[in-house]
Amino acid sequence: MESLRLRLARVEDAPAIAALARRVVRRWISPGQPPGGVAALEATFTTPSVRARLLAGYRMHLAYADGALAGIAAVRDDSHVAQLFVGTRHQGRGIGRRLWERLRRDCLRRAGTRVFTLNAAEGAVPFYLHLGFVRDDDPARRRGGVVAVPMIYRVSGCD
Repeated sequence: MESLRLRLARVEDAPAIAALARRVVRRWISPGQPPGGVAALEATFTTPSVRARLLAGYRMHLAYADGALAGIAAVRDDSHVAQLFVGTRHQGRGIGRRLWERLRRDCLRRAGTRVFTLNAAEGAVPFYLHLGFVRDDDPARRRGGVVAVPMIYRVSGCD
């Protein structure tokens, strides 16, 4: 049984975050993306870009399995899930769910967030549906060159 430790990211974590995100994106998200989408994704997951996001106020929750970085959950403006990645070898162990639950509780506590949005890779849609997200067909949320499925999560009791 692996030990799992969750904590908030620090700026000095940027290289490890970028490396894990690039591996997950290349394996699971880039295939099937148009060239412009792949370029946009690659630019997002560089060490300087991750560092800039942390400095700009993104909150990133990290999961360590037996001491190794296994997953990342990042949120912008306490409401938009910008990243929820689990390394391939750690998938299927509940790490993604644990990261989501921690991110959600943190946003509820800090900002009273009642609605979360994200843009899911097609292959991740079943995972997000299982967490309680639904597809969000609002055309205002479709933008950029990355092919994604806009999704929304409403905290129970929220209109």
